[in-house]
Amino acid sequence: MRLIKMTGGLGNQMFIYAFYLKMKKQFPHTKIDLSDMMHYHVHHGYEMNRVFGLPRIEFCMNRTLKKVMEFLLCKVVYERKQKNGSMEAFIKTYTWPLVYFKGFYQSERFFSDIEDEVREAFSFNMELVNPQSREMMRFIDADEHAVSIHIRRGDYLLPKFWENAGCVCQLPYYKNAIAELEKHEPAPSYYVFSDDIEWVKQDLSLPNAHYIDWNRGNDSWQDMMLMSRCRNHIICNSTFSWWGAWLNPRRDKAVIAPSRWFMKEETPYIYPSGWIKVSIN
Repeated sequence: MRLIKMTGGLGNQMFIYAFYLKMKKQFPHTKIDLSDMMHYHVHHGYEMNRVFGLPRIEFCMNRTLKKVMEFLLCKVVYERKQKNGSMEAFIKTYTWPLVYFKGFYQSERFFSDIEDEVREAFSFNMELVNPQSREMMRFIDADEHAVSIHIRRGDYLLPKFWENAGCVCQLPYYKNAIAELEKHEPAPSYYVFSDDIEWVKQDLSLPNAHYIDWNRGNDSWQDMMLMSRCRNHIICNSTFSWWGAWLNPRRDKAVIAPSRWFMKEETPYIYPSGWIKVSIN
């Protein structure tokens, strides 16, 4: 049996779930382990069943039992310990009765050959869309120049996140990203998604801008849904807007991304082919 640890906010949950979909193709007895999510109070909890209407196939166990199991019966595979992007540890056969995978799998390479299945799984539950987002969805669908732009501040301004992640996508990056985007779309309509709309209005001079500021709490996922309906994208170093851009099925889309994802870590596999990296300075 293979267990995959689930953790993080919606974007990270999606990467882990996509990895699970790939893993169970070769190893049908693979399960998602929600044990740690029961004690995870950041963001909005586990959202995959509600947001995408996915079946409840997840596995959960007592934390004490889990520790005993890991110590006695389990081979633990850490994604971060795989060197040079090696995939061997994820696809090899183990003699252990239980193999436990821990990581975030933030790369299309973990599921590129099952792209259609991933897109089908990540079909938003439209029955839950609120009236404002439903109206904005129709507006975006009719706009041939729609560009999503995601500015994440909030938790990224906290000292524990700032030095590695929060400092990456600041005003210089967005100015560079807008200049690059307008090479591909000379008459953009910007749809702004941010947890700090006032900062955007004050510091970014965006022509023809529409500000989406009503999706809070359990409705937060609807920002990703609206992003995915835009024609082109400016993302930040956030898996939330990564998926907003990736779920746009258009092959001719322009996706502008920061040249660095983290200041202290290299992430060479996080950028899908064709996405445009621009300087953060």
